[in-house]
Amino acid sequence: MATATMKEDYMGRKLANATPGTTDPVKDFVGRNTASTTTDYMGRLLTSLTWPGAVSLPLGTEYWVVGGTLVVTTAGTGAAGAPALPGSVGGTVVSGTATLTRNE
Repeated sequence: MATATMKEDYMGRKLANATPGTTDPVKDFVGRNTASTTTDYMGRLLTSLTWPGAVSLPLGTEYWVVGGTLVVTTAGTGAAGAPALPGSVGGTVVSGTATLTRNE
């Protein structure tokens, strides 16, 4: 079985892996194994990365943080630690020089 650093399939459905990036098995919403670390069983790209740390955050990239997901709305360099999730959907948070918006 593949491991993954992603949290969702191409349609935004949660993957069954509570610890992304580990050797825990990753299954989709109906229990099928992922094909690789970045694709589902049919080869479609998985989405929603775990927080990468102090690196460049490209515009439109989605990251999973505890409690939900954030999308980069102003590209920049993120802070080393994951930002706190804003209190409501549509709320924003600045991490390093990047701005992210809560989308769930």
